[in-house]
Amino acid sequence: MEGIYDIDYGGQVVGTARVKRQGLYYHFECRCRVEGLVRLAVCCDGQYENLGIPVPAGGEFALNTKIPVKRLGEGELKILALPKCQMREGKFVPVYPDEPFAYLSRLQNAYLQVRDGGIGVVIAG
Repeated sequence: MEGIYDIDYGGQVVGTARVKRQGLYYHFECRCRVEGLVRLAVCCDGQYENLGIPVPAGGEFALNTKIPVKRLGEGELKILALPKCQMREGKFVPVYPDEPFAYLSRLQNAYLQVRDGGIGVVIAG
């Protein structure tokens, strides 16, 4: 898992990510050149983990973060830059304050999103 990886944005390489293991964590040091606000994510064994939003740093964008080793699988690692509003595709489930939510067990691989003025959860397919 340790090494230097390309950051992919829609099929184009827009930067690099240096990944180092530090105890029970992987440390990600990312640098990229993109237009607009993006969110970085790491994909391994079909599971996505949010790394965060890079901030401006000397003509490029930078992000330094750590995630627990146990959150990543053992497969091939990919670093992706995604539009801030799109983490990954999945099923949009509206959330209503007065109604029970039937998908509680699937929230580990989900994220909050606003669509058409309503709040909901996108659950990875």
